[in-house]
Formats: sequence, C-alpha cells, structure tokens
Amino acid sequence: MFNQISKILPRSEWNKVTIEENNEELIEVIESKKLKIIELEKSYQPVYFVRMVVAEKLYKAAELLPENINLAFIEGYRSLKNQKDLWDAEFENLRELNPDWSNEKIEQQVRLVVARPHPLANHHCGGAVDVTLIHSDGTFLDMGSPYPDKGYNIEIQKKYPMFGIDLSKEQANNRTLLRSAMSDAGFVYYPGEWWHYCYGDRMWAVYTDQESCFYGPVDMEGGQDVKV
Repeated sequence: MFNQISKILPRSEWNKVTIEENNEELIEVIESKKLKIIELEKSYQPVYFVRMVVAEKLYKAAELLPENINLAFIEGYRSLKNQKDLWDAEFENLRELNPDWSNEKIEQQVRLVVARPHPLANHHCGGAVDVTLIHSDGTFLDMGSPYPDKGYNIEIQKKYPMFGIDLSKEQANNRTLLRSAMSDAGFVYYPGEWWHYCYGDRMWAVYTDQESCFYGPVDMEGGQDVKV
C-alpha cells in the first residue's frame, strides 16, 4: 500500500513520470447492483470504458459502501478529441464571462478543472475515473458542490478540492465515505477535485511518490499509443 500525498502538486511533476505500458485492455463498465452509470450533460458523448483492473476496483469500491448508497460512475476513458472539446468549451465559456481576461489567465483557471489535452491528459490513459455517490433511489448525496458539467462558477469552484472550504459536516462526511471506499479499493484521489480518482496512470504515480506508471495513452480505435 502506497502513501497518498494530500496536497496539490504542480503538473510539472507528472512529466517526470516514466510510462512503462503494460498493454492492459480497456473494457466497458457495466452496471451492477451497487455500481451505477449516470449520464450528465457534456459537450461530447462519453464512453464508459476503463482499464480492466480499474473496472474491478470500481466494483470493489461500490461493494464497500453502505447498503443504501451506491457508487455512481460518471466517466472513465476519454479520447483526445473529447478532452479537447471539453477544454475548448470551458475556455470559451470563461472568455465570454471575462472578456477582459488574458488567454494566460483563462488557461490558468481552466486548468483547475480540466486537464490540457496535450501533451497527455490522464483520462486518456483509462486509469482515471470521475465518480460520486447516490442513494438507492437515484438521488445524489450532497458532496458540497455539483460535478462541474455546467460551466465555470468561481464561488462553487472553491469547494471543488477534496478538502474544500466551507463544507458542512454532512458534505465532509460524504466525501470521506467516497474517499474511504475508493482508497480501500486501491485508488488514489486527486486533492484538487473531490470526484477524481485514479490507478496506474501518471497522476497515480505522482500522488504515491513513484517514478513510473503502467498506464499510458490509449487510442480505442488504433490500439495503444505511448507517444507523449
């Protein structure tokens, strides 16, 4: 078991990680009694695929939750095109809201919630997942802020980090519940986003203080692509 680093580290640390691709296949995530797929409004149509071991860990995390609470899977693998669409949509949204901002400032803010498509975004490796918690009736638990699929809001964004400010006791407890289940299943959390967990990719390596990882970028149509 590796120790989890809980402070947000600079993206430059990811570039130090060596990818030793293990060529593990991507598989489709199928709903179970405790793992549910939820479809949220996005600027592209997501596909619900992850690496095989990641899928196994998702099912394990779901089973670790209380009987009346399910794990909600939002997204795993994301193509480079979808990553670019997500980045461009958020960038243009911020430009419209803040016409006096420079491109550099807009990019700095976008990076807080969306990984830049190049040189490598973790969702493109199949080891990153976005998840939340829902009750057995399908309603969402209060995590302190919604999953960011509705555009930029600076006040809401303050609550995006795993240990965000101004959280109620209930919201903090719900995040702890999700974090405990995912961590016990073998995932690492990203301190900057309460919904983002990973295994085997560069972020996983960075936040467990390792020099290499075993999931690199994947092209679902063309096979493995380890150029970064």
